[in-house]
Amino acid sequence: MVNPYALLMVDYLVVLVVQVVASIQDLRTREISDWTWVIGSIICVPLGLYVAILLHQLTLYIIGAVVGSVFALAVYWLRAMGGADSKSIAFISASIPTLPMASPALTVINITPLSVLINSLVIALVIYIPYNVIQNIRYGGDCEALSRVKGLNRMIYLITLMCVPANKVFRNPNNYAISQEPNDGGFQPVIKLGLDVEDPRELLIEWLSQGRINVDTPVLVSYHIPFIVPITLGLIMYMAVHANFLTLALSSL
Repeated sequence: MVNPYALLMVDYLVVLVVQVVASIQDLRTREISDWTWVIGSIICVPLGLYVAILLHQLTLYIIGAVVGSVFALAVYWLRAMGGADSKSIAFISASIPTLPMASPALTVINITPLSVLINSLVIALVIYIPYNVIQNIRYGGDCEALSRVKGLNRMIYLITLMCVPANKVFRNPNNYAISQEPNDGGFQPVIKLGLDVEDPRELLIEWLSQGRINVDTPVLVSYHIPFIVPITLGLIMYMAVHANFLTLALSSL
């Protein structure tokens, strides 16, 4: 007889391998090959569906897959996440069946894409905020847009935006979006909703030609965090929570 919990462990491991490969690509180039998701889905989606059927959890599997896919499409359409991040959420949703918890409320929170997303958002904040603050300590004193803001607004910008020299943006344009705009002969901060897909170098070249900045001038930007990494770490947290349950289930068979 096929052991569904052993298959589920295999499913977890393969999904994790796919996510780690995607994370490495995201860190290196901020672009992930579609083949990563295609190959992963060919293996993991049928396996996850089969495990759900064996465990008599097909309804929960369908709910998780639908919730994750709808969310992934919505955040991509709203530019709240990149295409690769959305594909990652959809891939995990369709690959890992949700296991029921002790109460309906816990089961809802435990729905695979919701649980992984909650974990990944917490991890992203833990990574992103300190990194912003460190960059602002290094360059914030020479950042004109940031120096114009005082009080609570300054604290908000220090946490959500970062100052980096223009040359860093030129070297890694995919990592940044410009978060300042000209005002009264200088610059002021601006927070944009959603991902800015425009090439940040275009604005910098314009300001360089006008003599507003030079290549070493700190400019205020939002950092495009490689969100696949927090998603993968969130997935690991999800798996760790279920590891004891799976161990007990396997030992009882």
